[in-house]
Amino acid sequence: MNISLGMDRLAGLIFVAIGSGFLWLGLDFGFGSMVRIGPGFFPIILSCVLIALGAAVLVWSFIADEHVSMPRVGPIVRVIGSMAIFAGLMQPLGSYLVLPIVVVLLASASPLFRWKATLLLAAGITLCSDLIFRVALGLPLPAIGHWFGG
Repeated sequence: MNISLGMDRLAGLIFVAIGSGFLWLGLDFGFGSMVRIGPGFFPIILSCVLIALGAAVLVWSFIADEHVSMPRVGPIVRVIGSMAIFAGLMQPLGSYLVLPIVVVLLASASPLFRWKATLLLAAGITLCSDLIFRVALGLPLPAIGHWFGG
């Protein structure tokens, strides 16, 4: 199913609208100066970048003469679902169980999905994240969650 350039125009307008909203909210924090930046410095700068990006996408949508197609919904649902699983189950299950589930779910969103490579990746990411975040940085992430007595 092909959709005309309306999607790019809509995306550009959304970027500009979100950037403008955050710019308006960021102005209440105080910009400061380059020597002593205020709490609103980064929100204002990032909002301006988002507005500029939205304007560029909007202008490009009028210049470009190409059509875009709708993405497949399945991979998007898997990526969003994996984020929800990570956020909701990290504390009760722990990183040793949640991270492999999340990695397999994320990898299954790719058309290049292969079980052997995915399981090796899941084991490697689980081990590395445990060594980096729990052991080296000392973050209070449960290896085994409280549902399993951890």
